[in-house]
Amino acid sequence: MRKGLLLVVLAVSLWCAPGALAAGWCGGSTEAGADRPDVLTGQQVHAVVAIPSDGVDTFAAESARLADDIASISAWWQGQDPTRIPRFDQAAFGAATCTDISFVRLGSSGATYTASGASGAFQRVGSELGLGGLGNSYKKYLVYYAGPSVQANVCGTGGGDFNSGRSYAIIWLRECTDVPSDTVAAHELLHAFGALPDGARHPCPPTGGGSGHPCDSPNDILYPYASGGLLSSLVLDVNHDDYYAHPDSDSWVDIQDSHWLHRLDLGQVSLAVSLSGGPGTVTSDVPGVDCAATCTTQWDQGAELRLTAVPAASDRFIRWSGSCTGNTDCVLKLAQAATATAVFGPLRVPVRLSVAGKGRIACVPGCGRTVPGGEPLALRALPTMGWRFARWSGGCKGTRPLCRPATTYSVVARAVFTKKR
Repeated sequence: MRKGLLLVVLAVSLWCAPGALAAGWCGGSTEAGADRPDVLTGQQVHAVVAIPSDGVDTFAAESARLADDIASISAWWQGQDPTRIPRFDQAAFGAATCTDISFVRLGSSGATYTASGASGAFQRVGSELGLGGLGNSYKKYLVYYAGPSVQANVCGTGGGDFNSGRSYAIIWLRECTDVPSDTVAAHELLHAFGALPDGARHPCPPTGGGSGHPCDSPNDILYPYASGGLLSSLVLDVNHDDYYAHPDSDSWVDIQDSHWLHRLDLGQVSLAVSLSGGPGTVTSDVPGVDCAATCTTQWDQGAELRLTAVPAASDRFIRWSGSCTGNTDCVLKLAQAATATAVFGPLRVPVRLSVAGKGRIACVPGCGRTVPGGEPLALRALPTMGWRFARWSGGCKGTRPLCRPATTYSVVARAVFTKKR
């Protein structure tokens, strides 16, 4: 949105302006583009400070402002809806844990983004961030752009899909400096979450703010024009009839159901992951699980994720046990506490064959001291003339001469032959 004017882009624009600076971030020095290991589970909003290639490094000041704005947005959101808050990406910094903020020096000059206008600059910055590693499909990105204004009265631009990540909410910090930046960020995040959805009751006309905003009240956080008022003076969907917590009978998207919101009204459930039989890792598609040893993570009740088991170079993945089954990726919906054990085994397993009496054991296909783990193997007991096959022992059982032993970890079989009468 603009201050006084409106711009509708791929996802819409809004306001922006720096709030009071405070040393609100616990992080220290940072590497460009870094997204540190996740501390939280679930879809997340990752924070970024971005400057043009020729911009002055103001990361220390902007990261403090960004961290304070995130705290302000979380408190305001919970005041509007006691059951949910945005799930902002966290990281460990020594003994402390706080908002994970990346610093990126973009590939183009400030003049290039300005010449592109707000819409073009939004597309360009988002593309560069995605190519630089900040394009996770389970994350949305709150970006504070510390470069020259890209368009007069355009305070921010944001947009995205309700069901998928890699969405960007970009705050143009050097424009609309009399509008609180936490207000701008909250507005643009809603666009990144998928607001205003098709079907909303009060969309603005194209000449009056654009269909990406509601026009029923200037007190709505998603109203197209910035008043300059504090975030605390604005409402998350006035009357709850457009985009947030609207009646269940309404058929359109409700941002209250966004996977990027942390549920405060439901308890969390644990997911215990363990590894058995050999080294490997277990990871989840949604941020949260990255285990090379036994680990336990906490998830919002009802969270959905996919687990992938990857063996070490000398091993193979055999199967899941616990709440997961089979030998492919495991899809879980965590209605309650769950466990998942990834069972690994060696790529090749030892073969130890022996006989009692006179005869031999033939392998199909042939085998030596080892065979490929998990591959089919047939053993046939062949007696010497004047002898007969009596029975198997070890990994093979019974009195039939053909045995198909498991090749999971090892093959141990003994054929017993006795003299014919």
